[in-house]
Amino acid sequence: MKYLFKGMQTQERFELLLSLTRIQSESVISALNDYLVRGMDKKAAALANGVQMPNFSAALKQLEAKVELVERIKELDYQNQFL
Repeated sequence: MKYLFKGMQTQERFELLLSLTRIQSESVISALNDYLVRGMDKKAAALANGVQMPNFSAALKQLEAKVELVERIKELDYQNQFL
């Protein structure tokens, strides 16, 4: 399931999610921020930050995997509150 959409993350949530990854490239981080927080198109965000699309896509996939894990934990917490 996809959890990350263009322009739908707050800066704070983006930074917290990013902290769960090993992504360190400032240009990749900026491109992800432009896409997820500022709402730029993927290609425009990558191009504006000098990031090749395969690198951008790989980083987005990493971030998506971490978000999926966070959402699964949230689901478990929600279910367990009624036990």
